[in-house]
Amino acid sequence: MADFLRQVRIPVVSLCLLPFLLTGAADAQNEDWRGYPADEWPLAGGHFGQTRHSSLTQIAPDNVEQLGGAWVTELGGGEVSRSTVVVRNGLLFLNTGSSIRALDAATGEERWRVPAPVGRMNKGVALGSGLVFAGLSDSRLIALDQQTGEQVWEHLVGVEGQFGQWISSPSTYAEGLVITGMANGDSYLRGRIVAVDARTGERRWLFDVIPEPGALGSETWPVDSDVWRFGGGGVWMTPTVDVDLGLFYVGTGNAVPMWGGELRPGNNLFTSSVVALDLYTGEYRWHQQLVHHELWEHDLATPLVVYDTEVDGETRKALAAMRTDGYLFVFDAETGEPVFEIEERPVPQNEFLRTSPTQPFPVGADKVGSDCVDPDMIPPGFEAGCYYDPIGPDLPNKFIPYMTMRFAPMSYSPVTGYFYGMACVYPRWIKRPENGWFFTGTTVRAPGLKQHGLHVALDSRTNKIVWQHEVPWSDCNSSGALTTASGLMFHTEADGNLGAFDQRTGEVLWQFQTGQIGLFGSNGFGGGPVVTYAIDGEQYVALTMGRLVWGFKLGGTVPPRPAPEPPPTVLPFEGPVADTGTIELKRVITQSNENTGRNDEWHDDYGLTPARASVAAGTRVTWTNPTGLSHTISARDGSWTTGPIGPGASGSVVLDAAGEHEYICTEHPWTIGQIIVE
Repeated sequence: MADFLRQVRIPVVSLCLLPFLLTGAADAQNEDWRGYPADEWPLAGGHFGQTRHSSLTQIAPDNVEQLGGAWVTELGGGEVSRSTVVVRNGLLFLNTGSSIRALDAATGEERWRVPAPVGRMNKGVALGSGLVFAGLSDSRLIALDQQTGEQVWEHLVGVEGQFGQWISSPSTYAEGLVITGMANGDSYLRGRIVAVDARTGERRWLFDVIPEPGALGSETWPVDSDVWRFGGGGVWMTPTVDVDLGLFYVGTGNAVPMWGGELRPGNNLFTSSVVALDLYTGEYRWHQQLVHHELWEHDLATPLVVYDTEVDGETRKALAAMRTDGYLFVFDAETGEPVFEIEERPVPQNEFLRTSPTQPFPVGADKVGSDCVDPDMIPPGFEAGCYYDPIGPDLPNKFIPYMTMRFAPMSYSPVTGYFYGMACVYPRWIKRPENGWFFTGTTVRAPGLKQHGLHVALDSRTNKIVWQHEVPWSDCNSSGALTTASGLMFHTEADGNLGAFDQRTGEVLWQFQTGQIGLFGSNGFGGGPVVTYAIDGEQYVALTMGRLVWGFKLGGTVPPRPAPEPPPTVLPFEGPVADTGTIELKRVITQSNENTGRNDEWHDDYGLTPARASVAAGTRVTWTNPTGLSHTISARDGSWTTGPIGPGASGSVVLDAAGEHEYICTEHPWTIGQIIVE
């Protein structure tokens, strides 16, 4: 047996693995996923380059009105998914927070289901070598047989016993390797990229996004501190591959401590960067940092796209990266040299935060979304800020533009040469404590905040916007875009509608109500990215949408579902309501972290405890002031006031009228609360 194994070059392993290895070897012969996908959709981005473009043409602008539900599958058991489904050999694969499933891609009938060992793993899986690869929230990667769901191997890609490691997105399969990124940064850890052998799970290589002292890039971190150990740079999205160049690409996350720039002077490589690594060894090849000394949570979290473009009459492989603020950067995929010139521009400075004097910008490019917050979108009493405005402890009431282009995957269509993306116009209130290590409770959703989204097409040849359409809901947490060779673009909206759009104009050609608004994320609601494939010559479109998985085809007879309640366009009051008539003019937040060993406490003198309270009509409501500031609590409509409440004092009013009473502090109008009188 050992001689036989050596002859076919399969490692000597347990005999129970042999059938899977032999099946995988045969399957791998047909896993050249360089071109645009057609009958199958084997990777989250469709193929190695992640263009999310299909060469299928059966569903076209002139017949898309005939598109209807082919099948719909209820996930059941309270399970939900925003997984990007992947399709291979007639099976459609997805995961939820608590299971991994295979469905018949033509009928939606469940073929197998495997309970997940741990939760928080609902963004998708990868396929290769006859296996399904799923990342878990405890940093384990598992492989299941595609036909049966039987587990073949399990591998810890993180560090044994380390708190807060997790895999946030589908892995990539290429050339017999499974490559996965780890987010980690929100837990005060370094982002990590790991490649394992697809057949056995054995580690081949790893790359830590934050370099250790002495390694390339370590000079961009302070030499007299170990803050690099907690430096972030999480990998939030599926990696991109070019097997011809033998390269692998990731976009990395923000630096950590997130708001504490004073703790980590320097550019903090390789955070907020495009990083190219050798596919087979994980060795560094090139990088481009798109945000220096990051202070605004500007992750590169939109998947990178590799595509062919023409430069000076020659066809070149290009890599496109969308920065969070809505600027598209394009690089030579082999060398990392900019295709569009980049210049360093001065940005606002703050000595305390050690801000970078400049940030990179593509010359002559159009920007998606505005540079600054529209004052009409934020509640009264707040300050409207701009991208790259420093947020220090002395600015308790500032809104900044936040995550214009983040998470939702772009599509590149060779039919038009355009990139298609979805954006948030969604200001965020950042409350920065004195303690730069603090993360908990620092980003706040203020009641009365307005938001909307954008659909946009950018010409890859000019980096100019071709068309742009406003939609009612924040859209950067949505399904992103799918394009096809027939000239269609598909996308799901936060109101539950799946739409087909004309690639050249953005005109809506068809809509279908799925009955779900998808899952809520930090930037809004959304379903899983849309995919397309063909079974027996018939083209399908499919996606996850909350508690449902939908499949569509021409002539499909499954009708639309009733429309759900759409998400709000103006944020209401959120959070728990306490049954009390006594409110403290202060909020105390604690934060503990096993990795840093820190136990921090933040006394927010502009906060409220509780922020929302419920009382019976006729109750005297009392506000106590333990801070060193003076506060005057007044109804937003001016109908009542406590008068000034000095340090150590209290003030009260009797509320007789039933209803919801919004109030503010007159001196500090960003102190906002609500009393519900019943």
